[in-house]
Amino acid sequence: MKKTVILVPILVIAVTGCTLLKGPADRKTGFSDSLAVLEKAIAEENYGTAYEYLEITKEKWKKVKPFMQIEVDHDIVNDIESELSALSAYIETGNKSMALASIRVIIDMWSDIGTK
Repeated sequence: MKKTVILVPILVIAVTGCTLLKGPADRKTGFSDSLAVLEKAIAEENYGTAYEYLEITKEKWKKVKPFMQIEVDHDIVNDIESELSALSAYIETGNKSMALASIRVIIDMWSDIGTK
């Protein structure tokens, strides 16, 4: 009986993947909302606001990252962090096209977690 009690939660986590951790972590931190606000600021070429939201987004990412490292391929976590770093440079230089591309890559990577 004890083996069944231990095995069932492990099986549930294995089958559902990150969906168990991503949703609650996102709701708690507001990471997705932060990405959306950041994208809007970039699209409107409001780089001061974009930089502020980028810093907020990075802080939220620091809170979400430990949960994602449990079940997500580390390459995805590293790719999101690399893209956040690149995005910082694009915002600092006012490069709208690269900044928009970068934030959209981050949003796509984040959205794909737990769906594949």
